[in-house]
Amino acid sequence: MIKVNPILVFFFLLSSVGAQKKPNFLFVIVDDQSPLDLRIYNPRSTLDTPNIDRLAKEGMVFDRAFHMGAWVGGVCTPSRHMVMSGRTVWHIPDKPGRVMNPHVNDPKKVPPDLANYSLPAVFNAAGYDTMRTCKNGNSYDAANKLFSVRHDGTRRGGTDETGSHWHGEQVMNYLVNREKSKDADPFLIYFGFSHPHDVRDGKPELLKKYGATNHTDQNRLPPANPRQPGLPINWLPLHPFDHGHTTVRDEVSVKGVWENRDERTIRNEMGREYACSENIDIQIGRVLDKLEEMGELENTYVIYTADHGMAIGRHGLQGK
Repeated sequence: MIKVNPILVFFFLLSSVGAQKKPNFLFVIVDDQSPLDLRIYNPRSTLDTPNIDRLAKEGMVFDRAFHMGAWVGGVCTPSRHMVMSGRTVWHIPDKPGRVMNPHVNDPKKVPPDLANYSLPAVFNAAGYDTMRTCKNGNSYDAANKLFSVRHDGTRRGGTDETGSHWHGEQVMNYLVNREKSKDADPFLIYFGFSHPHDVRDGKPELLKKYGATNHTDQNRLPPANPRQPGLPINWLPLHPFDHGHTTVRDEVSVKGVWENRDERTIRNEMGREYACSENIDIQIGRVLDKLEEMGELENTYVIYTADHGMAIGRHGLQGK
């Protein structure tokens, strides 16, 4: 199911799973992350992600798994429907009230009861406790509602309460409650983040590390800083031809970039991307440590993926 959809995936199992105990699953999905942010795919990257690096080192890395496309500019919507259903882009529903997939009303291609066979439904039927935290919107809401515990909220700010720490805290609280209640059922945790999707407002200490600022003045360029990540090797100041989608939101309206593709803008935005991504890695580390403390880590599969990638200056593009 998974290898059709994500840009990058890691499977991690610390030891063999005993036949008498079902394994747990921690499914981590981030929003709008290029695989080239990560050193395991791009040795030139200066992004620090020790926990993701650990998963890659001790697990399995996919490097031929690509998003299969979309029928709408908001690629995250079909991507997340595919992840939740295990079906191709032509065999999934759209958001309620929208009909972008030309086959969405064909019950042979998009069964009306598809949510009953989605990720949480299958795990519920197998006797798992299911928990989810992720951003709001652009997802398979009919399936999302089937998680037995759900704490969704879009968090793209630069504080603990408004950023990725909030998603991490939902998972930590869930695990603490399992401990207190002595819940021994196997679990599926859908651990979603709202970053590094824009607005990429990072935490001050991480922005400083990567030389970036949360730039808000459309009439000025952000300051240059030698700590900022270098330009992507395929950076261009302008895309060389009209590909038919030059005025979509991601190409003209992202706060901090807008229509600029100059070196200062792109390097600052890459620094913001890295600041948000390192914060995600920190939250993953908190959860892995908690699972180890509970004695559950050795019986837990950990999957890390993104819904799709992001250009940020590559080929003169900004968006998906």
